[in-house]
Amino acid sequence: MTLLSDPLLLLALILIITGILLGRAQHQARQYKLLENRLRGHLPEVSRETDSQDSILRGQGSALSPWLEALLRPLAPQGERLAGSERDRRNLRRMLDLAGLRRHEAVGWLVMGKFITGALIAILLVWGWLPAADRLGLTGVATGLIGFFVGTLLPEWWLRWRATSRGEKLARAVPDALDLMVVCAEAGLPIGRVLHVVSKELGLSSPEMADELHYTAAELQILSDRTLAMTHLAERTRVSEIESMVATLIQAERYGTPLSQALRTIADESRKTLILGLEEKAGKLPAQLSVPLMTLILPPIIAIMAAPALVRVVRLLSQ
Repeated sequence: MTLLSDPLLLLALILIITGILLGRAQHQARQYKLLENRLRGHLPEVSRETDSQDSILRGQGSALSPWLEALLRPLAPQGERLAGSERDRRNLRRMLDLAGLRRHEAVGWLVMGKFITGALIAILLVWGWLPAADRLGLTGVATGLIGFFVGTLLPEWWLRWRATSRGEKLARAVPDALDLMVVCAEAGLPIGRVLHVVSKELGLSSPEMADELHYTAAELQILSDRTLAMTHLAERTRVSEIESMVATLIQAERYGTPLSQALRTIADESRKTLILGLEEKAGKLPAQLSVPLMTLILPPIIAIMAAPALVRVVRLLSQ
């Protein structure tokens, strides 16, 4: 009990445990990196070519201001070291792709943002909420750890919300994009040029879809396999409408179906799916509005109907 009651010894113990955990994480990351370098020479040429081309395209992400770029760039390597194993980095990269963030440094910035947000919330809770007598005790340590844990989860929650909202916007923009693609395909344009033209036309109405189509058009110019570029589009978005569009385009190219005919079929199905979805939402509205209507309308009606009786009761009691 004397050891735990001393705040300096407790703080030193926490710092030692934190250093051990960080050292172990860096050691594991170093081991995974060495293993990856040893196995890189035995990987097929196609996968290495795909990785290099994908990395070139990732360098074309949204540009930041010069001072912000200079401020954040040194944080990316530190975050990469703290990101964990290659599987963890792959999961973070997939989440960032769903959110539309494709910079090289995005994984490192995300990890560092988690640690910085956790530290800020822990400091605010300990030094801004707790009284001065409890800051260096067990209460302060527990509050700081809870704040740090919640703070590290906030960037991931924001990223998941951004990915979900972006997926909904992409799903709503698929019918319009397919209609434009049908017009371009009937004019005789190839698939790469079709995606490039449609991305320009959708720049104002749906910038998310325009960004994805522009990225896919760039991949079609770099990659030798069109099927792989279209598959990357479905993997980046994870939207059912886009996945069905990609599957139909791959099948049409494999069996020699005309591009305009395949796109017209997908456009008709996508428009019907959109109309059915809107009809389903409209059918659910009466059931969803019943609870708000009961909450807002029934109390005034009951008050109006019961007011005369209450007035009579009050008069009788007063007499």
